[in-house]
Parts: sequence; C-alpha cells; structure tokens
Amino acid sequence: MENQAPRDFDEGMLEVGDGHSIYWRAQGPRDAPVMLVVHGGPGGAMNLKWADVLEPDAWRVVFFDQRGCGKSTPFGKLEHNGIEALVGDMEKLREALQIERWALFGGSWGTTLALAYGVAHPERCLGFLLRGIFLARREDIDWFLWDVRRVFPDAHRAFLDAIETASGKRPASAPEILQLTEAPLARFDEAGTQLARAWTRYETTLSVVNKPEKEPSDEAKRPSAEANAAAISMALLERHYMAHELPPAPLLPQVARVAHLPCRIVHGRFDMVCPADQASALAAHWPGAHLAIVDAAGHWTFEAGNVAALRAGAAALAGAVKQT
Repeated sequence: MENQAPRDFDEGMLEVGDGHSIYWRAQGPRDAPVMLVVHGGPGGAMNLKWADVLEPDAWRVVFFDQRGCGKSTPFGKLEHNGIEALVGDMEKLREALQIERWALFGGSWGTTLALAYGVAHPERCLGFLLRGIFLARREDIDWFLWDVRRVFPDAHRAFLDAIETASGKRPASAPEILQLTEAPLARFDEAGTQLARAWTRYETTLSVVNKPEKEPSDEAKRPSAEANAAAISMALLERHYMAHELPPAPLLPQVARVAHLPCRIVHGRFDMVCPADQASALAAHWPGAHLAIVDAAGHWTFEAGNVAALRAGAAALAGAVKQT
C-alpha cells in the first residue's frame, strides 16, 4: 500500500478538564513563528479565512474553538466556562503543541481573551495583532445591549421584539435583556433557536458598514442545522459571559505586563459593536503600540479597509518578531 501524502495541517482534540475538550488546528511552515488565532464571541468559532490576512510563509497559524462552541465539546456547556478557564486552555494548548512562545491575533471578544492571556503569561507572548478592541467594561456591554439604539433604533427594536416574543416581557434595560433571555436560550427549543438567530442578526447588523455587493442567495438564507448551532452558541455564551463573567478585572491597568511587546491595533471608525474609544484607550496604555483607525469600516473583519490594515499590521509584526 502506497504511503499517503502528508496533510498540510494538523488537528486534534485536547482534553482541558472539567468535562471540556477543545478542537485545534495548526497550519503553515513548521519552522515559522507561531500565531494563535483567538476567535470572537464569546461563542463564535474558528474562521480559517483569518489566515488570509497573514503572509502564508511568515507564520505557523494555530486555531482553536473555545469551550462550548465550534467543534469543541460538549456543545453549549456553560459550567466551568469562564475567562480564567479559557486562558488556562490556551496555555494547555501551547504546552501540548510544544510551542515556546507565540503571537496572538484576536478580534472583538478575541482581543479581550488575547489580552487576558497576555497579562497572565507575558513570557509566552511574541506580540499582538488586535482587531476591534473589546475591553469588556460595563459601559462597553451596555453600549452593545442598549445604548446603540441611538444609532440603530430599528435593529434594536427588532431585537427587543424577539426577546418579548420568546420571554413574554419586553426588556427596559440592558440588565433586563440578560435576565429575560436566559431561560429561552437555555431551552434549545424552537423558540430559543429563533431568539438566538435574532440575537445574531442584531449583532451582524451592527457589525457591517460596507455590505458585500453580492447578497446571499435564497438558499443560503434558509435556516440550517449548522446556522442554528452557530447562532445558539453565540447568543447563549455571549449572554452567559455578559451576565456572569464580565466585566473582568480591568485590563488596562495590567497592560504594562505586555507593553514591552510589539502590538498592532486595527479598529473600524464606525464600529457599532465595539466603539473606537476602546482602541484609543488601549493604545494610550501601550506607548509602543501602533493604532490604525480605519475610515469607512465597521466591526467586520473582512471589510476592505480592515483587511488592508490587518495585512500591513501582520507584516509589521512579523518583522518585529524576527528582530527579537
């Protein structure tokens, strides 16, 4: 029997304790510096397209799905699912893959988690590429859940309509949104699924300034098991973290632990999920960081301006890492 050609990536499941196992995937040159991709959410999943903004030969790219989402198991489990646990999972993954140091590429919630890992393990970090900063302060959560209605009154009204349909009561504040969505999302039934999809539609609407020229086909718009699962994990875990895990210990006062490392920050000026003052605040605490505020761009990674700035940032970070 002929030997099969080796795959161009490695993957596996890593048991991290508390009944959780996380899925990981590594690709790219094995002798290159390592970039860990930290996905958003909470409750998102790895997106291999993120590697497209990195020079293909400059990095060994490691992806992973955080607890309870993507291909990690068990799906949607909230027990033992918090920031400290996720930071611990990242360190266990580094040890399992025998990586001495790595850079971190995070977006949105992924910036929160990347920074939390960095301040916990600065000696294991090469540098940071961060897009769409989310500092997870109370005012940042309140903006997403409530205050953004001043810019998107129609989308916010539709979001509240969905919550009222699922729970029987219309929320009158950000805390009430978290209170009233808990039970419906936890049921995993049709009503909970519809609420999860409404939550996802709301966040997507806030995320994109420049919509793709080609709208999805009618077939692509139809509900599917995969789309439902993605919506459930995003809404379920975002609500869980906003209600029980956030805000964390303030990140900005701890930035000094990693401020000696190179950092490239990319943020859309019209980001309605995570307003750009968060990126400015982070840069103010990180004197050596380079901040790119991208005009005519929002929260979505793949808006043209964000992609161009990320590619430039990734190339600059690669150059800085080579000098260390």
